[in-house]
Parts: sequence; structure tokens; C-alpha cells
Amino acid sequence: MSSSGASADTNSSKGGASVLSKLSSFRSNPSHETFPELPDAVLWIRIVLGVTYGISLGLRNQVGFAGIMLAANVVTILPILYINWFLDADIDSYKNGLNFVGVPNAMATCILVWIIIFTHEHGEDERAFAAAAVNKLIAGDAVMNEQDAVGSGGDEAAAAAAAAEPEATSATDTEF
Repeated sequence: MSSSGASADTNSSKGGASVLSKLSSFRSNPSHETFPELPDAVLWIRIVLGVTYGISLGLRNQVGFAGIMLAANVVTILPILYINWFLDADIDSYKNGLNFVGVPNAMATCILVWIIIFTHEHGEDERAFAAAAVNKLIAGDAVMNEQDAVGSGGDEAAAAAAAAEPEATSATDTEF
């Protein structure tokens, strides 16, 4: 049993080297019969491009829709150019297509890495935003508690409080 396990490991390592050699062969014209691993390799190429571009977007403090559109172009068009011009692959021989394999995975990875890097770079802003949100929430609870207390005292107490406020402001206005 151990000898067959060793031969399986040897075959997988040879297969890994052949995938890399097939990926780096200029104008090798791969097809589904000669290079069935090409869709998986393209998927990983796109994910690596997505991670790299996500890091770039996060470090450049890019925000907005333009970053997403540029990321979609990078993870879609660069591998298509690689497949068509460098490898000269027979795209039609792959049943599920080859041009858009892994684009959603690469985009999700790019956006995730972008958010992580951007948030890490803006830690102080995130803490200030969180503190302001908590303070607003606490202040909102205090206002709600005061309204509940006024509301439970009856309509007469609320009417008296409302009537006293305009008189106080008009008294201060006449003193100046």
C-alpha cells in the first residue's frame, strides 16, 4: 500500500510541474484533450489577480464604483488576453467555456481583500465612527426614556411643560 501511495504522490508532483510548464508554453494551442486543467489554472490566476488588485485598491485608498469596474476589467480581460494571445488556446473545446471561469470568485476575493486592507488602513476613522454610533444610540435611548417618562405622567404634565417653554424664551428675548 505504501508503494502505491508514494507513486501517487510522485504522479501528482509531476502533474503539477506539467501544469506550470503547459501554462508557460508560448503558443502551445492547448485544448480540452491536451490540457484539461486549464479552467482550474485560469480560476487560480484570476483569484491571484483579484487578491493583488484588492491589495492595490486598499493601499491606494480607492473608494467607489470605479474601483469595482477596474477590478472587473483586470480579473476578466487580462486572463482572456493570456489565454488567446499567449497560449492560443482552443476555447471552444472546453464545454463550460473558458473566458469567464472564476470571474465571480475573483471579484469576491478582490472586494474582500480591498475592504480588509482599507479598514486596516483607516482604523482611527473606524473607531471614531463606532464611538459616534454608540453615543448616538445611547443619546437616542436617553431621549426615548425621557419621552416615556413624560408620556406616562399624563397629558396635563406634557401640556404644562410645552406651555412653559415658549414663555421662557419670550422672557429672555425681552430682557435683551
